[in-house]
Amino acid sequence: MDKVINFYNTNKAYGCFSNFYFSPFQCKGFTWRTSEHYFQAMKFEGTEYFEELSKIEKPMDVARSGRDRNKPLRSDWESIKDEVMFEALKLKFDSNEDLRKILLSTGDAILVEHTSNDSYWGDGGDGSGKNKLGILLMRLRAQYPEYDGEFYLPQWIQYPDNPPFDMFWRMGTGETHTYHMYMWSQKWGELAEKEYERYFEPPIEWASIL
Repeated sequence: MDKVINFYNTNKAYGCFSNFYFSPFQCKGFTWRTSEHYFQAMKFEGTEYFEELSKIEKPMDVARSGRDRNKPLRSDWESIKDEVMFEALKLKFDSNEDLRKILLSTGDAILVEHTSNDSYWGDGGDGSGKNKLGILLMRLRAQYPEYDGEFYLPQWIQYPDNPPFDMFWRMGTGETHTYHMYMWSQKWGELAEKEYERYFEPPIEWASIL
């Protein structure tokens, strides 16, 4: 069974993986409100627009400004944009321990920016896109020394035919699964656990007994 985490909106589960998520960091003498700010500004490094974009408040506005082709886009942009994005992500997660733990808590899950608005950084909404943002997040995740590659689906997905209070389940596979989940939550903390619970909402028939 595939372990997949889709993300996109900043106000939904795992929205912190979005480039629009507010998580400021310092680099090149400026404070960048989001990784989107840094990424868009790097299109114009060495020009007046670099600092100009750093001062824009909202990530949507900085994205629009960065995509304005009336500005002098650097000639090497297409060849370096993936590495610039990776740098932006690294700056973001290196500077925020809470977000880094949430990223690491996803273990070996496949991360997908799920949106029909983008078929390069996202999956195109139907899986036909390149999902470059998700791929770079997984690349970054694997580079942290704390990375252990462990991620567990909730019981109602992994073992849908085993009710949680079944005695044989609790004394066998269920005990192991519960132990793994406990150790996972202890390692990555409350915020990672909350994101997990927001994403994996139990079905109604399970919610009443959990």
